[in-house]
Amino acid sequence: MRMLAYGISAYCVDEYLKIHENTVMECIKNFAVGITQVCGEAYVRKPVEVDVDHLLQEAKARDFPGILGSFDCMH
Repeated sequence: MRMLAYGISAYCVDEYLKIHENTVMECIKNFAVGITQVCGEAYVRKPVEVDVDHLLQEAKARDFPGILGSFDCMH
């Protein structure tokens, strides 16, 4: 989860948690497969205009205008 959340390498996780890099990568692959199976292809694709409009409406309703920058780490 740390790799996904912070964008760090498997090597960093290896050093921090003392888990071999191969084990970390296997866990990430299993996680990605699980997310794809649970959420389906609708959530594992590039957003289309309708998706972006929906996100902007949700952000406005929740007073969180920088939401799109948070998703792609461009904030």
